[in-house]
Amino acid sequence: MFSRFFSRAGLFAAPFLALLLAGCSKADYTVRQSTLDPKGPVAQIQYDVFMDTVWLAVVLFALVGGLMVYAVIRFRSRPGDDTAPIIEEGHGNPLVEIGLITASIGALVFIAVPTLSAIWYTDDVPAESVPASKLSAWYPRLEAGKEVYAKPLEEQVLEIDVIGKQWWFRFEYPQLGLTNDAKHSVPNEMVIPRGKAVRINLRSEDVIHSFWIPKIAGKVDLMPGRKNHMWIQANEVGHYYGQCAEFCGDSHAYMLFRCEVVEPEEFAKWVQRQKSDAAPVAPNTKAEKGKELFGAKTCAMCHNISGHYGAGAFAPDLTHIASRKSLAGAWLDNRDPKAQLAKEQSTKNTEQSVEVDRATLKANLIKWIGSSGVSTGADGKPTKDVKPGNRMHYYKMFNVVSLTETHQSFTADELDCLAEYLLTLK
Repeated sequence: MFSRFFSRAGLFAAPFLALLLAGCSKADYTVRQSTLDPKGPVAQIQYDVFMDTVWLAVVLFALVGGLMVYAVIRFRSRPGDDTAPIIEEGHGNPLVEIGLITASIGALVFIAVPTLSAIWYTDDVPAESVPASKLSAWYPRLEAGKEVYAKPLEEQVLEIDVIGKQWWFRFEYPQLGLTNDAKHSVPNEMVIPRGKAVRINLRSEDVIHSFWIPKIAGKVDLMPGRKNHMWIQANEVGHYYGQCAEFCGDSHAYMLFRCEVVEPEEFAKWVQRQKSDAAPVAPNTKAEKGKELFGAKTCAMCHNISGHYGAGAFAPDLTHIASRKSLAGAWLDNRDPKAQLAKEQSTKNTEQSVEVDRATLKANLIKWIGSSGVSTGADGKPTKDVKPGNRMHYYKMFNVVSLTETHQSFTADELDCLAEYLLTLK
């Protein structure tokens, strides 16, 4: 008697126990990269479509599972039964079959309508968002008597060109003059104004990549030889985390980026800072020696530092590297890890951020420069790459005719001087 009671209780309790075990608190899904914590209209509508499918799946699970549990209990063999009960088959029942077909079509429509609506909505900036997001509505065209952007651009929303490379992202703002051609591109850390729709133009210079900021918008691919686009909008100021979501080679897992959402007024100030040249280096210092090494070690072949070196256009622009919160394709964090974690825990908000920590940034610079590419340690064995396959110090990968493979090596003093020089680039 008791065994039958507990078997019945367990049969009914199992589904509810499974639901309880699968439950998550809000703190469990408000992590740095979570699609369940939308902070913009694009992410929100994608989240809503996802939840529509979840609730439909829950209803179907409850219905089908409930009928199965009922059948198991109602028609199970009992002690003393000589023969199993004969159950009349339902095959050939028109009402049942028509009902199932109708229910299936209804379920598909239930999912199809919001899905198609979301696809249409996320394709490009909706007309209702343009008036408040066009440049003339929030970004002064003239500053100190100088034209920031051309008058024909007043009615356009802000556009950002995203260029994917192995294994980092380059961001350009063509309307505002922040481009690679103008020696003012922005690597790995995109900045956008809060509450304004932004059109994103996606390009790839090598293989297929994918642009994804989970809390702001779903992923869209960057295809070689093909133009692609999307639009985003963030409703809350903060430091957001994104990454490449399409396998693209050795360091795909290390191909991250950041998105800084600021107030529109702060965005205008940030643009002006990005256009400024690097400050002069104090004479007779480690930084000055580091600047000389930067040229002597051929770093300037690939990197640009406006006001100091202007030849490099292949690798990330380093003009303001000391002001960035990340390094090496956003893989190395330049903030104090304990201070950052404490801030996130105290505010219960992963978008809160502390400022760049000089000591952490310097350690990251030394680690990145000293171990990248094919450098070898004192034992003659290759050092562990921060990002496997990266092109630092390994010029053969450029496939330039007659350019020989070059292995750069650095002493501890040279690394220290280079780091001190890069720390001046704010």
